[in-house]
Amino acid sequence: MKFNKVIAVFSALILPSVSAGAVVSYAEGQDFAPVYEFFNENDVNGSIVISVPENSTAKVLIDFDSPEVDDEPYYVETLGSGTYSFDIEGYDNTEDDYRIYTVSVELSGGKYNISSKPYKDEFTVPDGNDTPDSFREIKYEFTIDDKQSKNEWDVESETESAKNISVHLDYVMIGDVDHSGKVDASDASFVLVEYSLLSTGGVSSWTDKERLCGDVNGDSKIDATDASAILVYYSTNSTGGNASWNI
Repeated sequence: MKFNKVIAVFSALILPSVSAGAVVSYAEGQDFAPVYEFFNENDVNGSIVISVPENSTAKVLIDFDSPEVDDEPYYVETLGSGTYSFDIEGYDNTEDDYRIYTVSVELSGGKYNISSKPYKDEFTVPDGNDTPDSFREIKYEFTIDDKQSKNEWDVESETESAKNISVHLDYVMIGDVDHSGKVDASDASFVLVEYSLLSTGGVSSWTDKERLCGDVNGDSKIDATDASAILVYYSTNSTGGNASWNI
């Protein structure tokens, strides 16, 4: 089975389409309603701007820590492509009166309609009551590319007010589960650990891309057959052969 046929099998059989069943809560430019019940719009002193690339969706979670709570949900949204702004309340940043926000964005889409690990970033917004003339805006712009990287996403550039994040959803090497840029025994080991976990009723922590890379025979499951095929592929290449995924 050639590489492009393997990709086609995965895309058709085991990976959900972003356009099919994707939930977009708001159209671009509309206001968002926080899920935090004590939100006070009079305390808004900042905003988060998130740009989602074309033909993709983003699951967005903004929460915060404070002296009273940890990981308190603030906004929870699923967005289509476009640029969106979230109002953020300003707050003190003292030992007994602070609010540390975290924004988490999980991007889905690209050529294979797969999802990334969430990008996460912490930020604070100065208290609007103490500094009424201040306003903080932070822009997060996401792009999808085919760059080879150990990471599922990389921050390409950043300032205090803007960050550009590339998500490598379009780079896929069948068998390269650990994204090292090569297929070797380490990848087979990853597959066996995942297979053992699933066989004993465990919950997978793999991303869509890892499943795409690890299911080398395209049968929609991760098992010892995939690990064996990876080892054969690695052995063939290591001894001067020209390995292919003819499974």
